[in-house]
Amino acid sequence: MRNGKRRTFQYNIIAIICILLLLHTGAVAQVRDSLYARFEQDKKTFSVFEKEHRKFVKGKHHKLAYLHWGEPSEKVFVWLPGSFLSAYDFQPFAESLTAMGYYVIAVDHYGHGLTAVPKSDLDFWDFADDLNVLLDKERIGKVVLGGFSRGGYLATAFYDRYPDRISALVLEDGGSVRFQALFNEMTEQERETFFQGVETPEYVKEKLFSQSGSAFDLYKNMLDFSKPDQGYQLFGFMKKVKGKWVGYYGLDEYMHMQDGNHYRQVLYNSDSVSRYASSMVRIDPLNTFRYLKVPLLILDATGQPDVFKSGKGNQQLQELHPHFVTHHTFDCAEHNIHFECPEEFLQELLGFLDSLE
Repeated sequence: MRNGKRRTFQYNIIAIICILLLLHTGAVAQVRDSLYARFEQDKKTFSVFEKEHRKFVKGKHHKLAYLHWGEPSEKVFVWLPGSFLSAYDFQPFAESLTAMGYYVIAVDHYGHGLTAVPKSDLDFWDFADDLNVLLDKERIGKVVLGGFSRGGYLATAFYDRYPDRISALVLEDGGSVRFQALFNEMTEQERETFFQGVETPEYVKEKLFSQSGSAFDLYKNMLDFSKPDQGYQLFGFMKKVKGKWVGYYGLDEYMHMQDGNHYRQVLYNSDSVSRYASSMVRIDPLNTFRYLKVPLLILDATGQPDVFKSGKGNQQLQELHPHFVTHHTFDCAEHNIHFECPEEFLQELLGFLDSLE
């Protein structure tokens, strides 16, 4: 009897384990099915949006992807997003500008969004040539050109090469002060803290900087870093390269800023890096804007900790051109003003655009 009871007990335990495994498997399947349904819905939303707003242009050096809002107009606003962002970066603000009569364009610059990493070593001035072709294809004359962070430096490079195509500039925490000067304003301890903190965490590398076997797998990885209502925008980062799906794969290496040592190399030994990577330190805003003849709005993030202290350089530029430069600070943001305090950002931007009328 004892052996029979023991066997019965063992069978019961095995049965319970099997049931639990089935329940777990079923739960996992339900989660995956739910996630896949969301993937399909977001893909459909993305497809509908892209048909209305997406364009591509073959530039002088490279093919660019971009989004557009509104109807063609004499008033045009072009936005260049920052590192690791895409043309969707400006979507929350586009409608407000189109309501003012602006035709709005946001561009995926090299390696970002749906614009591929160039096969040749192109720099920021090469991008300016490609953007110039884009404006020609759109039959656009002058534009108000804005950019955030890296996008700000790209905007400055464009003004350096094509000043006659600019009616006004908007630089958000980038492009108004030499990149290397930002680090000169740091204490030695602040620089070391910065260099130690720039390397991408391993879990982020696994999710965003890896290659995936399917679009669904990449979408699933990237979804952890997306707002609930913006899942469809993830497809604006996803590209199929050599049979694999990639989002940010290789982009940190392309910019030569994947860790502190590479940052140091760009800053202090730029001759040893690519033309693209060295563009950040070769741009000299004070020199580019020495003969500034258009209104320039500088949006300066000063929230603590203020990593990039650009106040001194911005003040110098404003003193050089007091009639053209407007410098506005935001203590609500450490760097990305339009993300951290969007209402304040939009208010300043709309006010500036209104002053151009």
